[in-house]
Amino acid sequence: MTSFYVLEHTTLGPEVTGVTVKHIECSQCGLRPVARVGGTTVRFTRKSDLTDWSRTAEGLIVRPSVIDHLTEARLSGWRQGIVHANAVSRLREQNLDYDELIVVGHTRGYASLVELEIRDECSECGRKAYRRPENGLVLPQECWDGSDILTIDELPGITIVTEAFRQVVASHRHTGIELVPIEEWRDPLYRHR
Repeated sequence: MTSFYVLEHTTLGPEVTGVTVKHIECSQCGLRPVARVGGTTVRFTRKSDLTDWSRTAEGLIVRPSVIDHLTEARLSGWRQGIVHANAVSRLREQNLDYDELIVVGHTRGYASLVELEIRDECSECGRKAYRRPENGLVLPQECWDGSDILTIDELPGITIVTEAFRQVVASHRHTGIELVPIEEWRDPLYRHR
């Protein structure tokens, strides 16, 4: 049986200054992005965010060496994207060489298998928002697509990785992330209660 971890970031990450999405418009719940087009533009304002892994409101950005490590290990569930990075003047001499890492691995039927509670549902487009578990996650084998990095479709913002992925991160001492066993994960919204 495979062990799973939640990928958590140790920094806030850069500011997203540009991203383009194709979308459909739902008159009930507003714009609903369906596909990203082109790259993402980010701006670093803190030196502490210049790590191997960083996050944005739109996803993940990584150093080119991370792409090399994941490729060499033949890890699945991701593809390389384009990021344009710039920085405030005091950081312009820093290495701003980054790539976007787009997670394409995902779950199938997760909400019904783990009986997630629906928090909100749009009566027009059918979009459902689910209540996130406070403590711990489970990932039933039957909803896992076999990817080494994946998202839970019904729980946006949570990225799951396998033991093989964890080993690559640990062996290369990647910075900017920590990997928490899924059963020990606690939703950040509930941590400070």
